Amino acid sequence: MQRYIRLIKKFLMRLILLPLRLVPIKSNRVLIINDLGYNYAGNPKAVAEYLDKKGHSRYEIVYSVNEPERYVNLKKRGFIMVKFNSSHYFYYAMTSKVIITNSGGTSYIPLRKCQCLINTGHGGGAYKKMGVDMFDNSFAFRTDLKMASRQIDFYLSTCKRYSEVVSKSVLIPKNKFWEIGMPRNDILLNRNDEIRQSVRKELKLLENEKLVLFAPTYRKIDDNYYKESVGISYGIDSERVCRALRERFGGEWRFAIRFHPCVINRNELKTDDMQDLSDFEDMQELLCAADVMINDFSSSMWDFMLTGRPCFLFALDLKHYEETTKVYTPVSEWPFPKAVNNDELEKNILEFDEANYHKECKKHYHALGGCETGQATALVCEKIYKECYES
Repeated sequence: MQRYIRLIKKFLMRLILLPLRLVPIKSNRVLIINDLGYNYAGNPKAVAEYLDKKGHSRYEIVYSVNEPERYVNLKKRGFIMVKFNSSHYFYYAMTSKVIITNSGGTSYIPLRKCQCLINTGHGGGAYKKMGVDMFDNSFAFRTDLKMASRQIDFYLSTCKRYSEVVSKSVLIPKNKFWEIGMPRNDILLNRNDEIRQSVRKELKLLENEKLVLFAPTYRKIDDNYYKESVGISYGIDSERVCRALRERFGGEWRFAIRFHPCVINRNELKTDDMQDLSDFEDMQELLCAADVMINDFSSSMWDFMLTGRPCFLFALDLKHYEETTKVYTPVSEWPFPKAVNNDELEKNILEFDEANYHKECKKHYHALGGCETGQATALVCEKIYKECYES
């Protein structure tokens, strides 16, 4: 029933907003949305930064967030900051020539055919299932997905396997997939040392200090997707990890944890022996600065794999995850050393074989048909230019 109520609300919103079609579209206006207004990060940020720095002031950049008042610095740079799902948001959505999103936020808006919608996606590789594969295959849900997919002109993809499965699960025609990788990963592929050093400075890392980043995905209480996620240490022994890293790789190590954005409640996390970087907005910049990553089931492992640096999997509930979570690529095929307890994690670190790790990562990348170019941001912005000035 909730699916049908949601669908009816979307149709009503489209009717309410229909008169805005009388307002002319501004040819150089670009509306950018990240995670339904969550923050300034990810693929949308990469595109916004490129347009701002290399666009020679030819674009009017509108960025939508839930708390526009937090981004005074962006307003000073000339960005128009609007609250997501506000009246201003709807106005700019209806009058922008190009819309960039990584999640959605437009299916209930009656866009015009002359507008261009580029969905950058927000996860690399082909791991956790989505769309009809994750939720349900009801008429209402499929209709909802089709409302969104019809508006999309280009959907970015990091690999051919992703294009195949998402085309079926989110009902997006295969010819709409643009296999150039994700803009947010360009800084990882191109080894952006300027960003790496900037983040290290912000984190106050010493010259000989290395960073290990633990980035677990979100868990739902009792496996209920709709319940609040809670941030805890997930049983990892940070002191033991740092000791093993010192022995295997040398140097001093700082242990940091960064939760998934869906994890809002972090009250139970004890941070005596770890630094909580969950409020650090840009995950890709953290990946740029990290020397080692420890993950469980987050697709950020695909992103970090592109750096060539060591990534380890650690999850006390690995078996439970495999039994209860639907994935496109079996966990057994992921190329990272896997551990279900601290003993195994320590062993994997101490016995890390760099040559074999690179071999397995390369094999995995090719098995999924990886298509990261390292030029995704420039290619998207080139497309924006053509839509704004040549169409």
